[in-house]
Amino acid sequence: MQEINRERGCVAPAVKGRTFNDAVAAWREAIAPTLSPSTVRQRECYLRKHILPKFKDAAPHTLDTGALQQFATKLRQTVSRKTAINILGAIFSVLDYAERTGTQVAKAKLADIRFGADTATAKGAAFFTREQAVKIIQAAEEPYRTMFAVAWATGLRAGELLALAVTDLDFQQKTISVTKSADDQNREIRAPKTPASVATLPMPSALESALKTYLAKHWQSNDAGLLFPNRTGEKSRLRDNVVKYGLRPVLKQLGFPSHDVGLHAFRHGLASELAQQMVPLPDLQKQLRHTDVRTTLRIYAHSIPGTQRAAMESVAIGTTVPIGTN
Repeated sequence: MQEINRERGCVAPAVKGRTFNDAVAAWREAIAPTLSPSTVRQRECYLRKHILPKFKDAAPHTLDTGALQQFATKLRQTVSRKTAINILGAIFSVLDYAERTGTQVAKAKLADIRFGADTATAKGAAFFTREQAVKIIQAAEEPYRTMFAVAWATGLRAGELLALAVTDLDFQQKTISVTKSADDQNREIRAPKTPASVATLPMPSALESALKTYLAKHWQSNDAGLLFPNRTGEKSRLRDNVVKYGLRPVLKQLGFPSHDVGLHAFRHGLASELAQQMVPLPDLQKQLRHTDVRTTLRIYAHSIPGTQRAAMESVAIGTTVPIGTN
């Protein structure tokens, strides 16, 4: 009936103060602060780039299954199935809160939307090999040198790395505590991505030495006690600036690819290196602090071909008959 009404032009317009854009504003104020910084960044990107240009002035009750299916179908022309699902998920998150606060919304569900199948092979995430990481760290200037060393040796996410405080370092126990993350939108220090992200990680001896040297010679004292404060010492650094001014110039200097390569490449590189060394799955999951073991298993699946080939080489039986035998 809603589809027929839309075709006839009979769908009621948005009530003043009750457009989808108004619903987004309410969601930002009430729900966004409860989410992890990475989730908020992702959804804000989807809202800005895909959702609001289409539905900003729409009435929430017009975003029914038909309208959202058409939107999803058009999205699939430019984005992957997973991204399209995430974008629609952001819409339903806003609509869910709007409905709970008394706004009339259409009775549509994410499960009702069809996204099709991905036929193209997904591009693998960028990662550094151990050899590349060594060269990058050696070529970088402080504070980036120590920052990259911590990123490789711990596998911290960018927000967690930039939120580290000196008090998170325990040189007696040789550990690093991960208890917070820097929000790249406002640089507020908040809880990390998930409860599983909170952990105490080992501090390798090489990293211990690098950190002690950095604190003695390069660290800038600041009120927040941040390990890597910005130049004014007032806030955490922006990850984009770290990539732009610290990482990318080094990559270009070394002749390494720099397009779409960020701090996460250290985390992915460490994960791949540990998987190649056949570190037990529980240990790898604990180091990377994945909530779902399936995420960790995907890293093993990515790394298995090389180790599988080596394993099979070690047990293979030759079929060539030696010369001079029957």
